[in-house]
Amino acid sequence: MHKSEQHRGLVGIDIGSTSVKLVELSGSPQAFQLENISVVAVPEEASSATYGRAISLVLEGKDLATNRIATSISGRKVAVRGMRFPALGKGELDGALRYEGSQVIAFELHDSYLDHRVIESESSQSNLMDVLFVAARKEEVNARTSVLEEAGLEPRVVGVDALVLLDALLMDEGLPETCGVINIGALSTSIGIAREGTVPFVRDIEIGGNNYTQAIADALSVPLEDAEKVKIVEPERELASARAIERVTRQLVGELSRSLMYYQTRGSGTHVDSLFMCGGTSTIPGLGDAISEMAGLQVVSWSPLDGVHVDDARFDVEAVRKLASISSLAAALAMKQDPN
Repeated sequence: MHKSEQHRGLVGIDIGSTSVKLVELSGSPQAFQLENISVVAVPEEASSATYGRAISLVLEGKDLATNRIATSISGRKVAVRGMRFPALGKGELDGALRYEGSQVIAFELHDSYLDHRVIESESSQSNLMDVLFVAARKEEVNARTSVLEEAGLEPRVVGVDALVLLDALLMDEGLPETCGVINIGALSTSIGIAREGTVPFVRDIEIGGNNYTQAIADALSVPLEDAEKVKIVEPERELASARAIERVTRQLVGELSRSLMYYQTRGSGTHVDSLFMCGGTSTIPGLGDAISEMAGLQVVSWSPLDGVHVDDARFDVEAVRKLASISSLAAALAMKQDPN
């Protein structure tokens, strides 16, 4: 199989609640090329053994250039906070982050992996420093990396879903000064907001595709399997299912609006005009327009794969296009560079 000479060094694997997604890219941010893509479904609340089999299936028949992997996590066992300190040296900063983190994060830091990034901002000119601080429970990270290692892979990067997607989005040109990304999965929705020179804002909302499926099932008195088909294919066929979807969307928009309001208050009045939407649930017909109307801002369907070259001699381009939304996080992970 042909391989581009310039490989990114990492393969992106998104281990989600209902599927495992793999994306491999080559090239540079200005000229990414798709090398491999695969999606394998898993049942809800699957065991680690089931995830192991799913990972084996996404790898099956793939001529990967490397077994080095980027993956990511989200949810209650990871915390992302923006912090501001007087200008500090590295040793002082580490101590300040641990102390401040212990005050604002709900889980114990000694059982967590910690990381941070100093943000170059206007505060840097006034003897202050803005820092993005991340803490992730070791049990969550170790469970994720172990299942990859058991498949013969080498996890090199474990990111946070929304931050990974923001990094991929910010590679695009012509973006608004302040932009957000929302990744609507089966169990939850991740939101990330970024503006140059400020600390990114990240939040996970416990509303996702399963809420829509359950609402449709209740409204139509049908099994979840039938409700899932209605959700994907023709959700407005029945007035009851359309109303069920609207109710869940209003709940989601309520949480999104609270996040946007918090960001605007924290960010000196900075307003978010556009949200870039991805994730498997984002493909519900009419969902983007509904969120846009209810939230009063522009919602754009987006995937990191939108700007990736797909060789029609090697791939079914239409099939790849259909996988773009659900594979957004895996594609964003594949855009990461190996830290070494």
